[in-house]
Amino acid sequence: MLPVYDLIDDLAGSSDEEYYFYFTLLARLLLSAVIEGDRRDTAVFMNDAVFRDDPADMRPVWRRLLEHMEMKLDEFQSITPIDKARRSISDQCRATAEQDGGIFRLNVPTGGGKTLSALRFALAHAAKYNKRRIIFTTPLLSILEQNSKVLREFIGDESVILEHHSNLIRTEEDGDVLAERELLTQCWDSPVIITTLVQLLNTMFSGKTSAIRRFWALCGSVIVIDEVQTVPGRFLSLFNLAVNFLSNVCGVTFVLCSATQPCFEAAEHPMQSDIKDIVPFNADLWKPFRRTDLIHAQDRPLAEIPAFAEEVLLGADSLLIVCNKKNEASYLFRELKSSDCVCFHLSASMCMAHRRCVIEDMFTALERSRKGGPKVLCVSTQVIEAGVDISFSRVIRLTAGMDSVIQSAGRCNRNGESSVPVPVYILTCSDEDLKRLNEIQMGRSAASEMLTAYRKQPQQFDEDLMSDAAIGYYYKCLFRDMNSREGYQNGPLPDRNTLFSLLSDNANYANEDSEGYGQFFLLQAFRTAGSAFRVFDEDTQTAVVPYEEGEALIAEAAAWEYPPDDNTLAEWLERVKPYTVTLYEYQKKELAKNGMYMIAGVPILQPFQYDNDTGVIPCGGNTDFLEV
Repeated sequence: MLPVYDLIDDLAGSSDEEYYFYFTLLARLLLSAVIEGDRRDTAVFMNDAVFRDDPADMRPVWRRLLEHMEMKLDEFQSITPIDKARRSISDQCRATAEQDGGIFRLNVPTGGGKTLSALRFALAHAAKYNKRRIIFTTPLLSILEQNSKVLREFIGDESVILEHHSNLIRTEEDGDVLAERELLTQCWDSPVIITTLVQLLNTMFSGKTSAIRRFWALCGSVIVIDEVQTVPGRFLSLFNLAVNFLSNVCGVTFVLCSATQPCFEAAEHPMQSDIKDIVPFNADLWKPFRRTDLIHAQDRPLAEIPAFAEEVLLGADSLLIVCNKKNEASYLFRELKSSDCVCFHLSASMCMAHRRCVIEDMFTALERSRKGGPKVLCVSTQVIEAGVDISFSRVIRLTAGMDSVIQSAGRCNRNGESSVPVPVYILTCSDEDLKRLNEIQMGRSAASEMLTAYRKQPQQFDEDLMSDAAIGYYYKCLFRDMNSREGYQNGPLPDRNTLFSLLSDNANYANEDSEGYGQFFLLQAFRTAGSAFRVFDEDTQTAVVPYEEGEALIAEAAAWEYPPDDNTLAEWLERVKPYTVTLYEYQKKELAKNGMYMIAGVPILQPFQYDNDTGVIPCGGNTDFLEV
């Protein structure tokens, strides 16, 4: 292996900024190792903790898990065209796993079985090259829960799996302190880690010691990033360069999964260009997955969309409407609820238990509708776009990025109920205000530009809005817009500085006017950047809602002798997780004015603050923020 300095020189090329940024990641790696050693020693000294001691040669472990998976895969039938196409994709993943590491793309149509195909690649690649661990990330907790179930079944050994995500309740008293539970957890030393994209980005860039501690664990791993297009545009530079560093310096193999692969090579600070396609595009292989036709519908104001929805429902037994904002979804649900059909609503304003209940009821209603029962209508936000294996006969998607549009289309005719492709309508809400939602606004603008170009010259896009040509054109427009906004991809900060600048040459502060200029090699503002890094702009707080069993759990907590002991609180927090929602700071303040209260530092909503149809009832606050 080349010395680290030589590897960084090769990566950075002629860019001094990138050169210094790579040294930031090297410094983070060294600090991570120090923190990990300190936490382990402290845990052993204070609690007689016992940590995992996996063998240096992990290949027998991976081969055993791969054999179990191959046995499970052999149980699948390969009869229908979709079955055969999925098997072909999976077999190509197995074959490509023999190649040297680096960065791979897994570009698979919705319904192509990418979760299992990616797992097969990861296990085979880890077995071939003795990787230390396999890390799976998903953008949403709803996807994580579904993927986790599948991964656990096909891995077949619970002892090698650690699931780590943010679905934990943080009390008001919590802080970034050396708590006993932090000594024993969050070290990512299990062979298989299932986590979220937020946790991966925090591991790469957050200044919290618990996040820095995990950075060493990325070395020598296979990292599978599901729905990679959800990486926030404002962090593209940081993400791309971290991927470059980890793959070239730390021996990480990346698998970037998506049905709509972004052009990371076209970013301001690009991902290295030698990205390998695991499954190259093949029209015949993709054909069985063609279950919908995207149709650009006429623009309409919000008030006219219910009439259009009722018109679409005349020719279908079910309809899904996907909105960009919670207030749009709530409005359309209430306007259409009186329609002669069974109506459902889904959004992040509803706790997980509530959403699960709605989805279960929706499955039952959809089955009945296919057999001549009442028609079904669901109005949802982005929460239904991925991780919900459900099928409607029609979909209306308010215009957003093409990645979101195609995700929504994946909820239509999903199981091939219709033998011919069915319509998915892209509809621009003409009076929609997205000024607070930069990412969605830019996605909608780029999609609109592509739709206009398609209308003029459909042959340029193979007369298909979901073609590679159409998606490529969309990303070209999106990245051009991002690149025109100075510093947008670099982690912009309120003071017009950027995280990338702070973590590279720090030119705005480490200049000739600063004290000690020229005395240090490392000029980066590590602490400032780490404190400023937030995957989401707003601080959030988890609150418990009085939905079904949540009400009884609230009553149980109210009867405690205060303060509760640690074990009682920890056990209660675990049980109450399905009955929680995430609140932004402005929501928390508004709800506190109108009755929200605290138990042991945990916010609790009153019954009148939670609606059994739409979830948290806003109290005059802004409800335009992006849902996650």
